[in-house]
Amino acid sequence: MHAVLHILGAVLVLPYAGLAALFLLIDEVARAKGLLAMLDVLLDQFVWIVPWGALSAAALWLALVVGGCIARLQRLAALCLGLLALGSLGVITRLQSSPLEAGQITFLAPCAAVCAMSAWLVTRPSGPGLAAEGERAR
Repeated sequence: MHAVLHILGAVLVLPYAGLAALFLLIDEVARAKGLLAMLDVLLDQFVWIVPWGALSAAALWLALVVGGCIARLQRLAALCLGLLALGSLGVITRLQSSPLEAGQITFLAPCAAVCAMSAWLVTRPSGPGLAAEGERAR
């Protein structure tokens, strides 16, 4: 059950992490002074993202998903997933120029739910029944 919740959370948080990364890029481009500085920022980011950023992001996401399926790494993977969801929520809401409206809160609710679910998975007690569940997964 833990692995299914973790995989579902990892799939749900992926678009929010991408949106947060896009917001950070737009914020950096907006701080540039002039058209040439904007193009320089975009070119620098593109040159970094193409060879390293996309591959490393995919590898880290895959490691996060696999970590949630391995019994010994489940708490660490849930913690990383919760921090990713919390960071994405923080970036999306921080770069908001106006107060959040009802539609925006509804849009951000799944990411907040992933954050809460990850916190529950990290802090849940480990009893004999949970150890037996981990043994059956192997």
